[in-house]
Amino acid sequence: MIINAFTIKTFLKKIFTFMYKLRYLILIFTFSTVLFFAIPKLFNNVNKIKELNLVLENHHGITLKKINKIEYKIFPQPNYEIKDVNISVGKNLLNVKAKKFVIYPNIKSLYVSEEINFKKIKFKIDILGKELNGFYVPKKNENYLYFKVKDLGIESRVFLDNRKKLFNPKGQMKLKILKDNLLINFNFDKNLQLSESFYKNKNIYTKFKGNIDFNPFFNFRLFADIEKIDLENIKLKKIYDLIIEEILNNKLNGELSINYLKKNIIPNKKINSKIKIKFENGNIISDNIDLQFDDFSVKMDFNVKKYSAYRNLDYKLLINIKNVNQFYKNIGLKKKHSNNEKKLLIKGNINLNAQKYYFNEIVIDEKILKQEKLAELKRYFDRNAIYFFKNNINKKNTYFFFKEMINSI
Repeated sequence: MIINAFTIKTFLKKIFTFMYKLRYLILIFTFSTVLFFAIPKLFNNVNKIKELNLVLENHHGITLKKINKIEYKIFPQPNYEIKDVNISVGKNLLNVKAKKFVIYPNIKSLYVSEEINFKKIKFKIDILGKELNGFYVPKKNENYLYFKVKDLGIESRVFLDNRKKLFNPKGQMKLKILKDNLLINFNFDKNLQLSESFYKNKNIYTKFKGNIDFNPFFNFRLFADIEKIDLENIKLKKIYDLIIEEILNNKLNGELSINYLKKNIIPNKKINSKIKIKFENGNIISDNIDLQFDDFSVKMDFNVKKYSAYRNLDYKLLINIKNVNQFYKNIGLKKKHSNNEKKLLIKGNINLNAQKYYFNEIVIDEKILKQEKLAELKRYFDRNAIYFFKNNINKKNTYFFFKEMINSI
């Protein structure tokens, strides 16, 4: 221990002696470095930002406008900080005001204008009262864009093909919104093309692709393949609000095709459900919905229209129950039928605003239900459907709803 302590003491003494002899050289180097990075404070930073702005515009499609206050800072590394600046991406793609926009130039560009470029950009933007923080880094093969809205639980990483500008991008986005995750492979040219993308959370995993047009008007065509879905936790109320508040009010135009291939517990047996929906100026139309379940199937046509005073849904349902006795047993009914298979045809409409249900015709195995039965069924739906649609789609809620409905008629 004594030898080791003596050895360490001798070594440290030599180090400090060496540094003492080089103290002036170290001082000169430190002073020169600080001076090198401090001198640009004396330059006309406005002209330097104009030159950097040309680089941003020509190579990345970003333009800085209404530049007021510019401050050159040395620490933690040399940068130009601009406050309250307007940022434009492309001509009309995006226009925002940044509370703070920080450019980290390369070392050469501090003195040589011909070598002007930047290593990184950091920004802070206020969007709808929420603060968005992020940065943009140009790389050799791809550019990297990161942003985060902490208050909303949004975080995104975007890998961009550096052969294309930001207003005409191609790349991959990894987006996280709370517990929802999106991976989008995109290419924006005349329209936005989506390929090999997916969306997932604890209840659903789906792949999707398609394209979205913005000119001459907004229109989309999307295809989704659902690989996993847990209906137990799907909230009908959220689906209803999406349809009524977002789609109908915003008059969307487009087409959505959904395919769900469920692997059955029986070997080599698969259940394939398909949905195709058209959106026309806010109206929603479908004549091709085919839902396949283990013991029954549902085919449906519907048309949702928005009128001046209310929103109306016209529908036609064709239900084929393959094992009606098992179905009754599942929902807790003791009824039995000699004919174990049943076919139901239901036609009607729903006033979505008033939550009123109307049954124009119900046919069960070619037997037409009387008007008295239709009226009883209407009263049951008017009283109870709103509570059912507020809950999750789970077996307990669904079975109870059907049991009470059948008992009521």
